[in-house]
Amino acid sequence: MEEPVIKMSACTGCEICVDECPTDVFAMEADNKAHVIAPQECIDCHLCEEDCPTEAIHLVAA
Repeated sequence: MEEPVIKMSACTGCEICVDECPTDVFAMEADNKAHVIAPQECIDCHLCEEDCPTEAIHLVAA
């Protein structure tokens, strides 16, 4: 299994990962950036990694 990791310095807060994730792994937080809130729910679909316009998300081995 893999889990997403967000490079916060690259995240622009576009919310694409929040909208695209079928299992609600991400949420927007008070800093207006996406955060991984449920890594155990990740199904390795890679939609977040593929759709992130700034390449801020990468899936890594859990």
